[in-house]
Amino acid sequence: MKRLTPMEIFNKDFKQSLRGYDIEEVNKFLDQVIASYEDVLQENEYLKEEIKKLKSGGKKVSQATGRNAAVKNDDVISDILARLDRLEKIVLR
Repeated sequence: MKRLTPMEIFNKDFKQSLRGYDIEEVNKFLDQVIASYEDVLQENEYLKEEIKKLKSGGKKVSQATGRNAAVKNDDVISDILARLDRLEKIVLR
């Protein structure tokens, strides 16, 4: 499934019919969706950068402090990846 952009959400038009939805209410809700989606995209990018830092730093940590530090770092990376996966699932529903 293609990921929507905030602009695609903003530009989405709905057909109007007799006894349809309140256009103003729909527009307000879409504004909230756009703002939330932009926040999720920003957090997603931040987490990707954190993962890169942790992966590159993980090699240094394991060399400096031994195997235990590398195992803890792997746990942190796994946790971040799981959070990122949950965020993507929520956004793509």
